[in-house]
Amino acid sequence: MPPRRNRTATVSLLTAALLVAGGVFVGSGAATEAPATTAVGAAQMAAAPGAYPVGLRKFSFARGKDRPLPTMVWYPAKGRRSKGKAQADATPAGGAFPLLLWSHGFYSNPQMQESVTRFLAESGYVVVAPAYPFTKKDGPKFNKLDVPNQATDASYVISQMLLPGNPLANSIDPERMGAIGHSGGGTTTNWLFTGKRDPRLRVGVLLAGRPTSTYQGEPVPLLFVHGDKDPVVAYSQGRESYGKDPWPKAFLTIKGGEHGAGTGDAERGHTQAMATILDFLLWGLNGDDAARQRLEKDATLAGVTQFEQVGIYSANTTTSTTTTTAAAATASATGKTLERAGSAAG
Repeated sequence: MPPRRNRTATVSLLTAALLVAGGVFVGSGAATEAPATTAVGAAQMAAAPGAYPVGLRKFSFARGKDRPLPTMVWYPAKGRRSKGKAQADATPAGGAFPLLLWSHGFYSNPQMQESVTRFLAESGYVVVAPAYPFTKKDGPKFNKLDVPNQATDASYVISQMLLPGNPLANSIDPERMGAIGHSGGGTTTNWLFTGKRDPRLRVGVLLAGRPTSTYQGEPVPLLFVHGDKDPVVAYSQGRESYGKDPWPKAFLTIKGGEHGAGTGDAERGHTQAMATILDFLLWGLNGDDAARQRLEKDATLAGVTQFEQVGIYSANTTTSTTTTTAAAATASATGKTLERAGSAAG
């Protein structure tokens, strides 16, 4: 279990800092943007308590000769924070942290989403991001029908990370693991809770993903994030997945948001999206009930976002985790986009 850190920086401070630092997540192609909350200077952001330095390791996994899975892992590290950078092979911070399996979208790769993966690592998560062989950028052959196999790849990579010989195995709490992905990676994440169910996963975040099959296994909370003007993965597809999910769930609509649940230099709704995602993970993997209670407030901005939920605020709603550690809640962002989606992306 990672050491408890002083959580005096609120999620509102976090997301304001992200807005100042640059766009990361959900956006639209429109020229307008969500009103900023409190402006936070770089010095104040860097001094905010709780953020972990971030280490980065690269692994060369493979699930058979035709399925190389080069994997990047961002993790909480010891030492000083290096603004905007992860330190290669840095010494891991003490304790065992929740694991997040990050899945990239079509024609993308883990490097293209580093501002997001690094943010999650700064917040106290080990973020494991494989590059899928048939949907990654610059891959030898593209095959959009390979997505269900990517879910099997994801489970394989998780297993490799947990092996005793892995240098980060002791930094991972196997009882607190979840999955998050965008676009084709959001669909990959959906498969991990449906036809390719990995029972080790305790929470999921689907960003502009598509529906797959029937949800299976032990109920776990899922968060769906989708722009209602998404031209690549229709908003209705996100709604379909949400409607099929019988478990505790939440849906964040970015009004006017395009594909990205997501990116867009206007940064429309990204402040609320980042806050919602972090709250959801803190509740689902860290047992932080205060994060659950503030979900709706942090998610909602009139005219920009709409938040809805089923079962999240039920009196008997609990997560399957047993720990109550609060992860750090401040981070920097570099303005890199999550994914530049073209007409062929998904």
